[in-house]
Amino acid sequence: MTGVRNRPALSVVGGGLGAGKTSLIARLLEQPGMGRTGVVVNEFGEFGVDDLMLGSSAPDAQLALLRNGCICCRPGNDLSEAVRKMIAAAPEPLVRIVVETSGVAELSAVLAKIGADHVLRGMVRLDAAIAVVDATAPDETRAEHIACADRIVVTKTDLVVPIAAAAIRRRIAAMNPTVPILDGQARPDPDVLFNAGLIDGRSGEVQADAWLRAQGSVHVHHHGENPDSIRSWLIETGPQDWTQLSQHIARMSRAAGPALLRLKGIVADRDDARPLALQMVRDQIYRPVRLTREAGDGRSRIVVIARATAAPAVEALAKRLSAAEVAIEVP
Repeated sequence: MTGVRNRPALSVVGGGLGAGKTSLIARLLEQPGMGRTGVVVNEFGEFGVDDLMLGSSAPDAQLALLRNGCICCRPGNDLSEAVRKMIAAAPEPLVRIVVETSGVAELSAVLAKIGADHVLRGMVRLDAAIAVVDATAPDETRAEHIACADRIVVTKTDLVVPIAAAAIRRRIAAMNPTVPILDGQARPDPDVLFNAGLIDGRSGEVQADAWLRAQGSVHVHHHGENPDSIRSWLIETGPQDWTQLSQHIARMSRAAGPALLRLKGIVADRDDARPLALQMVRDQIYRPVRLTREAGDGRSRIVVIARATAAPAVEALAKRLSAAEVAIEVP
């Protein structure tokens, strides 16, 4: 765990075209708390504009540009290579790295790509998945972004009347009450915006409950189409056998297919007093992290975020984990 704490915290900022991702990052880079930060910009086209804007607002920042294609679907390890060069070139050790996705990328797909890149995961620790919502066009925000985010930032609130901005916040909170909603115009505190990972970036301690966010439930409907609705389930059981649990999760993943978006869990281990933290994005399972004995309370809690079509697979997982308990879905 000590080595993981010392790695730069990697956060992903996602949102639609023109949502204000670059402007948000530019404002953040101007703050003193954003020193020793690297930024990777993923442009869909061949010519990069966003990196020029960021370089102008923060000339001392470490910047890298990935052109012509989304991170989530392009082959190879361009992102890990860009991060490796950035870390090596930085005059001081980087504290955090921010990845700005292209406007057409899905947040969960980018997180899955990171999870599949073992080289990248050996250099950084995953921190926050941040969804940017354009206050002037809230209906264009993808339901998947809101469901999978650790933080949501509403941008361009200065361009709408206060009552409209408040209505957008209420709508987002109804869709996903488990995450903080921040105002991009108010220049969010970097520690509040980014500190969403398993390890607290300020203290270096494990923040299991804050990371798991097992309160409330995601309940997002995309254009009213029930098959595309996104839900979350909270599965609570007692201690589990890790080998059997991993097999059950793999079985659930195969059954759910692409409908599975994200899974997090703090699992009480039958054979070890120290609980395990596990995470899965789409079909990519991150290496489990062994926590301290104090981080556990004897319960296993697993949060699954998926489209409605995955319901049978998720509920079957819950039944396998505990014959006496079922997945709790909060409407």
